[in-house]
Amino acid sequence: MRDFLQELKRRNVFRVGVAYVVIAWVLAQVADLALDNFDAPVWVMKSILLLLTLGFPLALFFAWAFELTPEGLKKEKEVDRSQSITRQTGRKLDFFIIGVLVIAVGLLLVDKFALQPEAVEPASVSAQLKSQATGDDEKSIAVIPFVDMSPAKDQEYFTDGLTENLLNALAQIGEIKVAGRTSSFAFKGRNEDLRSIGVQLNVQNILEGSVQKAGNRIRITAQLVDANDGFHLWSETFDRNLNDIFAVQDEITVAVVKALRATLLGQEVITIGYSGDFEAYNAYLRGRSYESQTTFEGWETANEQFRLAIEIDPDMALAWAGLAESIAGQTGFSTGFSEGFEQARQAAQKALDIDPELAEAHLAMAEVQRSHDWDWNAVEGSLRRALESRPGDPDIRSRLAQLMAISGDSAGALLQIDEALSRDPLNLAMQRLRTWMLVALDRNDEAVAAAQYLMEMQPDRGGSGVLLSVAHYENGQYQLALEAAQREVFPFLRLTVEAIDYYALGDKKTAEAKLAQLVKEFGDDVSYQVAAIYSLWGDTDRAFAALERGYAIRDPGLVHIQLQTAFDPIRDDPRYEVFLKKMGMR
Repeated sequence: MRDFLQELKRRNVFRVGVAYVVIAWVLAQVADLALDNFDAPVWVMKSILLLLTLGFPLALFFAWAFELTPEGLKKEKEVDRSQSITRQTGRKLDFFIIGVLVIAVGLLLVDKFALQPEAVEPASVSAQLKSQATGDDEKSIAVIPFVDMSPAKDQEYFTDGLTENLLNALAQIGEIKVAGRTSSFAFKGRNEDLRSIGVQLNVQNILEGSVQKAGNRIRITAQLVDANDGFHLWSETFDRNLNDIFAVQDEITVAVVKALRATLLGQEVITIGYSGDFEAYNAYLRGRSYESQTTFEGWETANEQFRLAIEIDPDMALAWAGLAESIAGQTGFSTGFSEGFEQARQAAQKALDIDPELAEAHLAMAEVQRSHDWDWNAVEGSLRRALESRPGDPDIRSRLAQLMAISGDSAGALLQIDEALSRDPLNLAMQRLRTWMLVALDRNDEAVAAAQYLMEMQPDRGGSGVLLSVAHYENGQYQLALEAAQREVFPFLRLTVEAIDYYALGDKKTAEAKLAQLVKEFGDDVSYQVAAIYSLWGDTDRAFAALERGYAIRDPGLVHIQLQTAFDPIRDDPRYEVFLKKMGMR
């Protein structure tokens, strides 16, 4: 044995082994750094490590069986011992090993001091994500849209409805911070890492799940996950008949709240708003799905679905409230304002008669009071009642912010909308309102940047073009304002800003033609827009005449008179304050 070890040493097998290990380690470190920069798949690095490992016994074998001589590499048994230079080769290997070790130490120092992130505490990645996402708020949650696992993949409206009902139920609990619907639904259909979602939505917990519906049976799988480390806090599968869906929603909500350690006031079940006929509920969910499209076709179909739900269950307050909101939304962008809003009022009142505590009913009535009645005290009262039912709902706070803006408090409204966005950061509608506040506060560069972002995100949404046009106009960029105006999808808004922008560019003939086309196509229903045009044209008398005409027909556009810098030229006229008093804004 001793002779064998001596022979291994003479043939430099030990030195070759040490040299191979050191070289392999250096190569592995270099490969790791390089592959990280190229975002290479994990299997590439694993393959390199496997090859380096397999090479080790081969290196030892060659060191034993072969010898490096002045004439080249020869088999060891063919070399005359008196002519062997293994000792000189061994000394060269020693120097080589020392050199490679110096390189290895250098790599360690570079990795430790040059490539590591600055000021990182010795904590885990999950702890760092937790710090970025939620701080110490353990009772923050986002409800990610449940996945439709039905065979036909035709139950998306149903899974969205289930998700929204769970979100609304959790928003009733003031102790829990709930991410807003729009931000949560931004991750619909996206297989994104839960930790990343937690960071983006500023929440520590995420509720997700799936729904599989077949015939009269339904399977709902729900799980509550810690967004910091991905660990499950609670999960359960519910196999039920469809008629049991209401009880299941309550069960899920209560289980989640328990998992978040919130007080439930004697384990009282949080209501989901409706627990009646399933077919009526199904029609209601379809209506909500179509209403969310915010298109004329969507509103029409939504109205049909809400009326179907009411036909099945005349006492379904949610359906009445949905019908009211849908009619009001449609009326706000069409003609026949007074007739449409009266229908919306009747539907909202019916919802309140059935369920005086229903948040959706108060929100529907607030929309009528805001867009048609101009009864600001009543609007505030309705919104406050809705907020009592769902204190964690950022959308209600957003509507309160809009009320403050309408009343002239743009700075206060901006604070409110920023608070709402802290719960619903991806809500583009709220970002749109925030942009109007920036315009009203003359923060024009910020307004232009915000309006450009919204145009990129929603180029086909009505109002995107006019918002960007107004922002450019207020910044003195009239040609850019005109180009943005021509991208507006709603004709009456496009003609309005085109008339304003052409006039600012000195093309009065085209501006007057746009105004004439606006009046011809839309008549008295665009009195507010006509007033804004005349105001910026400097025709004060005609501007006030248009405002008075709009007041007489209850033009809902007048609601936004405080937001629009278009009326700056006439704000110093005594008639302006008189008009605002008439509308109840003073």
